Amino acid sequence: MKYCICYLLLLAGMLEINARRHRAKVNDKLPITLYYEALCPYCMQFVTEQLNPAMIRQDRLPYTELTLVPYGNARENEAGNVACQHGVDECELNAWHACILEHHDVIESLKLIACMMRSRKNKLDKCADRYNINVTAVKDCKKSRSVDDILQKYAVATNRVPHSGVPAVAIDNVYNDQEQEYISENFDAAFCAKYETKFDKKLPNCA
Repeated sequence: MKYCICYLLLLAGMLEINARRHRAKVNDKLPITLYYEALCPYCMQFVTEQLNPAMIRQDRLPYTELTLVPYGNARENEAGNVACQHGVDECELNAWHACILEHHDVIESLKLIACMMRSRKNKLDKCADRYNINVTAVKDCKKSRSVDDILQKYAVATNRVPHSGVPAVAIDNVYNDQEQEYISENFDAAFCAKYETKFDKKLPNCA
């Protein structure tokens, strides 16, 4: 009986240590904000070849506070009408992305958006089937609201950042125009370096 009690106490202690470690990991998240537009070739390349592989394959997402802002170089006139750099189709796709972000968590949102950005057409249904994600709420969002209304808050967020083009990436809530070329081509390395500097720890698979 004494041994049993000792074992249970030891087990409880180990579980508490693991819980503390888990809480530390959850708290140590590096803010990453991507300002982009759906039909920009450079944005499509960055999301599919840099951001998504880092977040999913390299498992950076648990250590990231990721924010996606689908607006890019669009412009809003005084009446609140949005004109996108690559035309009406891009505004439509930006709005689809926005509805995804409003109705799904960041993991499902990134999966759907990265999948959709491998094409210049709306592949929502195909991507949803691929990942077995229910997108009914996304469709209701897009059907019930205007594109201008859906994109309005993303316009506000984007206009706060003096970016010179997209993709534009802010790391730890700081946008540095001089670092954009390096980040766009070496995102995972940039993420690892910033994370280690901020939290004084090296993540798995970081060089």
